[in-house]
Amino acid sequence: MSLRSYPVDRCFVSSDTHIRLTEDEDRVCQLLDDYVKNAQEDVSMRTVCRIAGGWVRDKLLGSECHDIDIALSNSMGFTFAEGLAAYAARNGVETGTISKIAQNPEQSKHLETATFKVFGLEVDIVNLRCEEYASDSRIPTGVSFGTPLQDALRRDITINALFYNVHSREVEDFTGKGRDDLESGIVRTPLPPRETFLDDPLRVLRCIRFASRLGFRTVPELEEAAKDPLIQKAIVNKVARERVGEELVKMMRGRDPTRSIELIYNLSLYPAIFFAIPEAFSSSLSGMPEPARIGWTTVLVLRYLFERREQKSGSKIPNLDS
Repeated sequence: MSLRSYPVDRCFVSSDTHIRLTEDEDRVCQLLDDYVKNAQEDVSMRTVCRIAGGWVRDKLLGSECHDIDIALSNSMGFTFAEGLAAYAARNGVETGTISKIAQNPEQSKHLETATFKVFGLEVDIVNLRCEEYASDSRIPTGVSFGTPLQDALRRDITINALFYNVHSREVEDFTGKGRDDLESGIVRTPLPPRETFLDDPLRVLRCIRFASRLGFRTVPELEEAAKDPLIQKAIVNKVARERVGEELVKMMRGRDPTRSIELIYNLSLYPAIFFAIPEAFSSSLSGMPEPARIGWTTVLVLRYLFERREQKSGSKIPNLDS
């Protein structure tokens, strides 16, 4: 049985990937493919290696990404990485020291991850997973090996749920929507947005960040879910302020921070993200504009001033997006 014919979840594949690998990326893929074929003798148990998430999205958009996240079908990341490094050494390929990132749910590290450097690229290796959540926490109560479909469905948005199979060199779209959404400029959750957001409310902010970063539009059902008082309450109760702050910093350093603020305002997320004014204090502010309106008005003024400056000087605001 060839690697192309391994039984997997139903998915949409495309050999016309529009992904152009750099020489080093091609060498990484070839090393992974060679190791699986030559070191894992039992064909029925061979691991399938897929590059997951942001690398696939950015490559399809024509951008470069120097971090490669490998998702394994049936192996633990650190064990696989040790075997890969030994195989590479026998074939004259140097790999950097393998580090183990232990499970740390408080920092969104839900599975043990191996990380190392090869051919000048940072590589993280972890197994595919599925997750279960409690109603009072965004930290999964259960994490286990998953199928590619389960792993894709647990992700925040469809365009971040694409895989690149290093053996077949095909893009795999297990949600059936990721490629189309990328081409149409749409931000959509793999599962119904209310379910996705209740599991992890931080995903609301990630949707906003990617919509503003990429200039994509959010679908109406996502916007409706983001406005749901239950979702907004979950943002306050389930997401640490530090994590909210990290997402906001990334928004402000992105290509269009004003678009982020616009979405926060239009989705009525200002109180959930920035906290509402305490009731005991709000009575003294009667007659004043609400904080959200003040913030959005300020953004509009700044946008106007920046655009005017750009028109006069011909200079553009620096892009700090990473």
